[in-house]
Amino acid sequence: MSRAVAAVPFDDKEAELLSGGVPRGFKALTTATAKLVKAGWLVKGRNAWTATDEGVRAVRAFLDADQFVNAMLTGEPVPEQPVEVEHAPEAPEQLGEEAQFTPTEDPTPPDAAVDLEVSEETATGSQDAVPDDAWHDQPQSVALSGDFDPVLGEAGHWSTDLRELQLTYDAAANSWQQTLQLPAGTYQYKILVNGSWDENYGRFGVRNGANHELHLLSDSTVTFRFDYASKDIATS
Repeated sequence: MSRAVAAVPFDDKEAELLSGGVPRGFKALTTATAKLVKAGWLVKGRNAWTATDEGVRAVRAFLDADQFVNAMLTGEPVPEQPVEVEHAPEAPEQLGEEAQFTPTEDPTPPDAAVDLEVSEETATGSQDAVPDDAWHDQPQSVALSGDFDPVLGEAGHWSTDLRELQLTYDAAANSWQQTLQLPAGTYQYKILVNGSWDENYGRFGVRNGANHELHLLSDSTVTFRFDYASKDIATS
């Protein structure tokens, strides 16, 4: 969903927030995907959407958007292909929204050191220099927390202090970054600030908002970039 919104941003009307705090365009896009479900290409669970094996084959078989839509609406058979599909991991059923948003007491602070020093080149006033105070409004730490069990095991399940999920501050880009090697599947996650649920950000940069979702059709190298000014995250 986040990739769809990034590719086709909401217009003013679509960006209007409904009573539940969700943008109008988000609800419209959610409703529109009912056709994918009817075609048997998508399964909607309570906390996640999962592409079926046939849905994955359709994405790879119908590369043209119009052809894809036409096949979805007409029920055109999807060509058989030797595609290996790893099913998405289960969503965190025991971590409902309330559990995710309830601050924990005395969380263990992350042990990953955060380097906020300005480089020597910057200090000497190079053309691409970053202001000395670029990091002053930044937090002490930023981390990913979600269902990263497939790559990090049980320790990666909604952790608050796992070193591998700590983001590093990039002064030149003025953002927090981390790159992970992730197997194919669907991941839900949020951004934790200063190692606690006291300050966390979800979809659209909303504090205590809905989980971010990442859908990977194949094993991928994913870079997460978090902008503390906008409180939102981008992946590439």
